[in-house]
Amino acid sequence: MRSATSYFNSTLYRKTLARFWPLWVGYGVIWMFCIPLNMLTAYFDRYSSTAPQRRLTEMAAQLPAFVEPGLYLAGFFAILCAMAVFGYLYNHRSACWTHALPLRREALFTTQYLAGLSFLLLPQLAVAVLTAMIELSFLPMDSWGTALSALGAWLLAQSGICLFFFSFAAFCAMFTGHILALPAFYGILNILADVIYTLIDALMSEFFFGYNGSSGAYRIVQYLTPAYALRDAAWWHSSDNPAHFQSPGTLAAYAAIGVLLALLSLYVYRRRHVETAGDVVAVAIVRPVFKYGVSFCSGLCFGMFTAAFFGWNDMRALIPCILIWAVVGCFVAEMLLRKSFRVLKAWKGAAAMAAVLLVLCLACLLDLFGVSGRVPAPAQVESVQVFAYMGYPNDSGHHLDATIQDPAQIAKIVALHQAIVDHQDQVNTDGYTHDSRFDLDYASLYLTYRLSGGGELSRRYYSILLSGADLNTPGTITCAFKQLLEDRTLVAQTYGFDEFLENGRLTGAHLARVLQDGKLYSEDVYLDDYRQELWDAVQKDFAEGTIGVRYPFDGSAERRRNTYLTDLTFEGFRSYTEVAGPADEPGSYSVTASSSHYLTITLTPNAKHTLAVLEQAGVFAEGYALAPWEALSNDKYPDTFSDGAEAEIVY
Repeated sequence: MRSATSYFNSTLYRKTLARFWPLWVGYGVIWMFCIPLNMLTAYFDRYSSTAPQRRLTEMAAQLPAFVEPGLYLAGFFAILCAMAVFGYLYNHRSACWTHALPLRREALFTTQYLAGLSFLLLPQLAVAVLTAMIELSFLPMDSWGTALSALGAWLLAQSGICLFFFSFAAFCAMFTGHILALPAFYGILNILADVIYTLIDALMSEFFFGYNGSSGAYRIVQYLTPAYALRDAAWWHSSDNPAHFQSPGTLAAYAAIGVLLALLSLYVYRRRHVETAGDVVAVAIVRPVFKYGVSFCSGLCFGMFTAAFFGWNDMRALIPCILIWAVVGCFVAEMLLRKSFRVLKAWKGAAAMAAVLLVLCLACLLDLFGVSGRVPAPAQVESVQVFAYMGYPNDSGHHLDATIQDPAQIAKIVALHQAIVDHQDQVNTDGYTHDSRFDLDYASLYLTYRLSGGGELSRRYYSILLSGADLNTPGTITCAFKQLLEDRTLVAQTYGFDEFLENGRLTGAHLARVLQDGKLYSEDVYLDDYRQELWDAVQKDFAEGTIGVRYPFDGSAERRRNTYLTDLTFEGFRSYTEVAGPADEPGSYSVTASSSHYLTITLTPNAKHTLAVLEQAGVFAEGYALAPWEALSNDKYPDTFSDGAEAEIVY
């Protein structure tokens, strides 16, 4: 009678469990301390004022929160288990002896795979049983359902994570014949997607004007990086009803991928040659991938590092650095594959890789795909998140940080973006430079567009040159920037009038940089009794356009003629209370937190409502005056009033 094919050997399974018992015992002991022993310690804590059953109930409901730190523990032990059960593949003698046993390769792989997976799953199951016994023994019956369901959620999610990581480690084990290469491949492949994305993103940032990454591509990279995806998916929302993981579907998907990786590992194992024991890469078809992958990553990584280390910001220096390190990486990979230093004959592959990277760099340098010049049409933009410099004076309105949805405002943002792209020569991406002229200044602009098709476009521009000669020339950066400064709705958002008193109250007001006896007064003048009147007056003046006016240049005569040195600062106060535990339970408590925040606005000679309140408050009667720009040293600003303009001093 023909015998059936065996895919499992119980004797080998038991021998493997017994041989590597420190692994699964150590893993189980860690979980014993984390869950059942921790729960018992909390229950018998004599110094806690909370009822023991309540403490135990709260801990039992929070058990799924252990999945997030548990994924790192699983990832670490998974590679140790794979190194243990598949270690016979990395020595010629042990590989030949094991494969000489009267067992098919399918039986060898399945037995060792299940043994290694048991190192992780069986200790978790034992911990779950002990935890369930504790919960059934010390918790009231009406809490059993919640506690056991939370325990089951932890066991199921943690087991799925272990299945994925061990299968991934086993998959890596099939492609190498060296014991030290296995953890290296396992660690690198776990983060490879993120590393490649970072390298390419850094390269594009060097070549493409204003480029600030691709959020859509990064979301894909996160799913290809297990630690990122599983960490986010395992976030336990205990406050929701019902409590749940952030993304149970992601956890299930990775568990399913673990099963698929196990099957692929078996497929590779059946075709793996025993003679490859000791090789860094044991599968012939993967050798070119390893070789050119090392060359590509080393070229980008070490090339950009070398250029940054020596401060070579020129593309003419960056590109040769990338090419040189790509060639070096190619020869190093060839040394590892051949286990020899005699690799000069591999120069053709190195030259081919250098040529590929040269084409890539030139394509980026010439911007063949139009990345730098991409500006969305206003009709395609649903919203745009803006962080922008908003001119002078240097008060709370100095920067705009808001999400814009108004079509008219979006059109102004897009017009400024287009002007920057059209005049790239006026943007110094290396940083700010100083210029002593009063009709020159520098701005910055960060944009993140949300497009109607669901896409996203992000750009950053530093040291954007603003020139007084272009102030009224349509299509120039300065003219487009001026249109932003003249939009009173945007300016109101920079000051944040609407949000300042949200969930809080006004607590104080004071003047800074006033005159006393014709000299700048070094201390602040407090007007707390008139804080509300001043707030209302500022709102009226802002609505009339006599305060909060923005100017592109700090040294212009118009800006200094129409603003004082004196600032008016409002202080607000927010407070909130958090209650921990039900109010009728012993041990509950409340925490009150508070925060102060400030809003500063520069005063102007035309702010009649604000000046009237200051006069009513007796500021001028006490000998104080608002400080004009003339109060500053003429040696510091020799050309400030060269046109004969005089700023009025209010007494």
